[in-house]
This record gives sequence, structure tokens and C-alpha cells, in this order.
Amino acid sequence: MRIQVKQVNKSYGETQVLHDVSFTCEQGETLVLLGPSGAGKSSLLRVLNLLETANNGTLDIAEQTFDFAATITEKQGLALRKKVGMVFQQYNLWPHMSVIDNLIEAPVKVAGMNKEEAKSEALKILATLQLADKADAWPLQLSGGQQQRVAIARALMMKPDVLLFDEPTAALDPEITTQIVNIIKELSSTGITQVVVTHEVDFAKKIASHVLYLEQGRIVEHGTNASFTQPKTQAFAEYLTH
Repeated sequence: MRIQVKQVNKSYGETQVLHDVSFTCEQGETLVLLGPSGAGKSSLLRVLNLLETANNGTLDIAEQTFDFAATITEKQGLALRKKVGMVFQQYNLWPHMSVIDNLIEAPVKVAGMNKEEAKSEALKILATLQLADKADAWPLQLSGGQQQRVAIARALMMKPDVLLFDEPTAALDPEITTQIVNIIKELSSTGITQVVVTHEVDFAKKIASHVLYLEQGRIVEHGTNASFTQPKTQAFAEYLTH
């Protein structure tokens, strides 16, 4: 379940936000996207599950190939998002549904899973994430850290091959951040490929098997976790000291 991106360009009107982006992420790797604000990290993440389409270039992900020079339909996007899960910065939980109903909605309505089977699976995942006692709670009754874990649980319900995270520790305290680190490491050990956008270097160091550092939509450095202690470029070395 590797990810391969080749010569992807993306513009919003006159503003180009991704320039000839190419990289490979092998199955089971945790690739962290780092870079200053406006580097193109979130745009690239959204291209990976077709929430945005690029102007050109190709994407291989979850055993599917997309050529951005051709038209990509909403149906193709929906099919891909069954295999490529996303955990949003704002959690995006439905406030009018209990935690367990948030978890079973997509598997039942989109994937056609039996409701009782979905509930059983949801309770298992909640237990794994230490949220078993929150199954009947409303999202607004939960702390930020609990909501983040529910969002991860919801993404895992679709049994994704790839999991994308957009700033998963934003506004979370250090203790909760440690929990998120442990969850991402555990998921990595199961063979799920993960791509994580963050601006927090310490968090990135703890979870990354590989790092992709971008500036102004261009890849400046791509390497293993060793790049944090032995950066190959001056730009990345300077970013790490901020």
C-alpha cells in the first residue's frame, strides 16, 4: 500500500501552491510533512485523498492510480476515501450523534456493514483507544483529546490502508500529545501507511519514520528520521532550530 506522487502541481487561481512534488512512501511508513505556514503541507495532504485535485501529475495510492491531467470524478474520490482515511484538525464529529453513532455511520451507510457488527467493531476500537466508557457520550461532552481519539476511531472503522492526519496535536496539552504519539506508533506496527501534517518538530521526531520538508510548495528535503539529527540541507537545519 505504498504512496507514489509524481510531478504534482497545484494552483489556486494565479497562486501555485505545489511545484513538481514527487516522492514515494512505502507501506507501513509514517511520513511527516513539515514546513512553515504556506509551505503547501495541507494542500498536499488533501490531494492524497482527492479532497482536492491537482492540475497535473500522477498519484498512486491504495492500489489505485490517478492522472490529474484527466478528469477525476466525485465517484472515484468517494471510492478512494473508503481506503484512505482522514483525521481532520477540527475533528469534524457530528454533534447531534453519540460517539458510537459517529463511528458506525459511514461503515453502515457507505460500506454496507451490518449495524450490530459495526457497533461491536466500534466498541472494540473505543476500548483500544481507552474510550470504552464514552460510547454513549455526545461529542461536546468530551475534551479535545477525547474528541481527537474519537476522530481517529471513526477513521479506523473503515479499515483504511492509508491514514492521513492534519495537525493531530494542535491545541492539545503535552499529556494528550503523548497519547496521540503512542496511537500513531501502534498503528504503524499494524502496517497502516500514515501521512501526518504538523508544525511541531518534537512531535514529528517521535512518530516519523520519514520526513518531507517543504517550503513554498517545493520539496527541500526528504529523508528518514535521521534527517532530524543530520539534516542534508541548510534550510531544514535552520527550520529545526526555530
